[in-house]
Amino acid sequence: MHKLLLILLLLSVSGSSYGQKNVRVEIDPRIEAITLFYTLATIDTFDRKPTPSIYYKDFNTYFKPYKNHPSLTWYRNLARWDAYDLSSIGLYLSDSYPFQVEIPYAGSQLQSADMTTFLSKFNLFYKEANVKDFIKSHKKEYARITDYTKNAILKSGLLQEVERFYNRPSDGEMLIYVDALNNQGSNAITIDHNKFAGKKMFKLAYLSDETLEQTNESPVTFMPLSNVLVHEVSHLFVSDFIPKYKERLEAIKHVFLTTAKGKTLPESEWQNELDELIVRVCVAKILGIKYGAAAEAKEVENQSKHFKDFKAVHAFFDNYTSNRTRYKNSTEFYPELILFLETLA
Repeated sequence: MHKLLLILLLLSVSGSSYGQKNVRVEIDPRIEAITLFYTLATIDTFDRKPTPSIYYKDFNTYFKPYKNHPSLTWYRNLARWDAYDLSSIGLYLSDSYPFQVEIPYAGSQLQSADMTTFLSKFNLFYKEANVKDFIKSHKKEYARITDYTKNAILKSGLLQEVERFYNRPSDGEMLIYVDALNNQGSNAITIDHNKFAGKKMFKLAYLSDETLEQTNESPVTFMPLSNVLVHEVSHLFVSDFIPKYKERLEAIKHVFLTTAKGKTLPESEWQNELDELIVRVCVAKILGIKYGAAAEAKEVENQSKHFKDFKAVHAFFDNYTSNRTRYKNSTEFYPELILFLETLA
């Protein structure tokens, strides 16, 4: 679902549409291997289990003898665990076992342990659980999944809607890394290295589709989920707002640290909270344009449960959507947006 949305975004951000050569959908063996490790180590604590599929059934059958492997037990006993985006660190690693860091790691995904220790435990599990064989045996299935996902995204039309809203071209290539097993969530990936220059990257989870009956005999099929796709894509278009006005925004950061229920968040979270607020406001507007006022209102009500000023910021964005001759693209609206956010203080 997330995958479909992201590919559509890639098509839309080119100004008209991206060609297929500008969109790549992959299942990276390194990302997948870490996903397998992480899922096995922590699945008993998941509120939401992996989406039923033939692939999930194969996973359970193949790794049943290794579910108490010493490396998994080590991870379970750590003082803290990482989030579902942990598998993104696979992109920093060598292509084959034993995995080593090939691109200097400066990310925040791995917080449970230092990289050296984590890789020693992960490599041991990879070898003794024959992870390579599991991944190799599903090579054809991975190809089917990625082809299906790419085709679905290219046909959805949501990317074009997103592009029209922001009206800002984005050059380069979009890489969508499919997560066929773990449905805990999707995440954008940013790596400051020339290997990934000009590339927009996302990892998309295989989320359950409540409208379909999915079982352990169902193939993995990513379908577009509008709000998720528009959300992930929108991060690409608003990511320059906070850096552009960081000094002014930092002076009012307390505004973004209080939730709708009055909870005060850690100071370190203000940038993420503001970024999410702006993205989700834009998502509500785009859904309204695409599907009508009811869809927009539903999104506003949902997001207002967390973001204290969501309705106010959403209403202010009417100035953008109703004056497109004045604001030809979202960047031209930034000076007005920063002034409005300062009034909230």
